[in-house]
Amino acid sequence: MFYIEKARHSINFRNPALLVVDVQNYFFDKDSPAFLKGSERVLENINRLLGHLENLSKIYGLRIPIVATIHKGGSESMKRWWGNVVEERWAELCIDEKLVDFKIEKNTYDAFHKTHLDEFLKVHGVNQLIITGVMTHLCCETTARSGFVRGYDIIMVEDCLWDKDEWYHYASLKNLAHGFATISSSLEIIEKLKHS
Repeated sequence: MFYIEKARHSINFRNPALLVVDVQNYFFDKDSPAFLKGSERVLENINRLLGHLENLSKIYGLRIPIVATIHKGGSESMKRWWGNVVEERWAELCIDEKLVDFKIEKNTYDAFHKTHLDEFLKVHGVNQLIITGVMTHLCCETTARSGFVRGYDIIMVEDCLWDKDEWYHYASLKNLAHGFATISSSLEIIEKLKHS
């Protein structure tokens, strides 16, 4: 999908980190009560992006911090809204943990809320956050907005994000493109990083 807002906010990488939001069996296991149909395609894209980042590190010495979040339990407001919590058995990452530099457990939409994410990013001099994961309009969008107000440049990777369906997904990205984030693709991210 084309985002006209992108013309004003091109991507020039300086000190980025990759954030993989809630890519866990709760959303990606077909036996889970919260399985997202179509998530298998996004998981392939995320794994491919992680593989490219690993190659960039080996070939060019370009090491980008990778942070993964796990949603577990639930804040009081989340419990009231959804009427459930994410149990321990649904809190396993679906990506290779060896590629992850920092793992965060969270109990609400915002990956910055009551976690050490901001501290980790600041210690590593990060000023740009590349966001992937699920769900686009909930945890990913909330984290993107939260990161923006903290001063980070936000890049949403369209083909590495997913939601309940394409309408939630694209509506969220369109809103973010207007005032918070540049929307990109995994291929563009890799090409830009190679030449940064």
